[in-house]
Amino acid sequence: MESRAGATPEASHFWYLIRTKPGKERWVRDQLVELVPETFLPMLKAQVPRWGRLAWSTAPLFPCYLFARLSLREHYFDVKYMAGVQGLVCAGMEPVLVEAEVVESIRVRAVGGVVEIRPRPFVTGERLRITTGPFRDFEAIFERYLSGEERVAILLNAVGAGGIRVVTDASSLAR
Repeated sequence: MESRAGATPEASHFWYLIRTKPGKERWVRDQLVELVPETFLPMLKAQVPRWGRLAWSTAPLFPCYLFARLSLREHYFDVKYMAGVQGLVCAGMEPVLVEAEVVESIRVRAVGGVVEIRPRPFVTGERLRITTGPFRDFEAIFERYLSGEERVAILLNAVGAGGIRVVTDASSLAR
């Protein structure tokens, strides 16, 4: 939760969804912290393909959007015309109120403002594709985890042979 020091909740302050220019969510949040009582930019931590491997990345949960609790009477024009902002999300000409319960339900799922999506574990017999190394793009069958969730044993179907057991990093496999 980001909030301005000394800000007190007022009945006229409601949650709104602010649309930002691409990649400007953090910058707009940092500018709004000085202007409005409270902002919330939920982040998502997930594994994404990078240079042929899966790597952890943190990015906005809702790209180009962030939540702000503000008074339209006091802050509308300051927010609407702030650099990096495309506008408030509206229904017709009216900015849409976001229920506090919606913001709170997202906060509950986040640890330190970050929602983490863990990949679903592989199951024995599942068909997978190898994404890195000398067996890249080969199909394999998942056998079992060896130590935690990092090292795995797979069965590789090779020409002229039965299943060959290969030990590899779990990060080198994809569904």
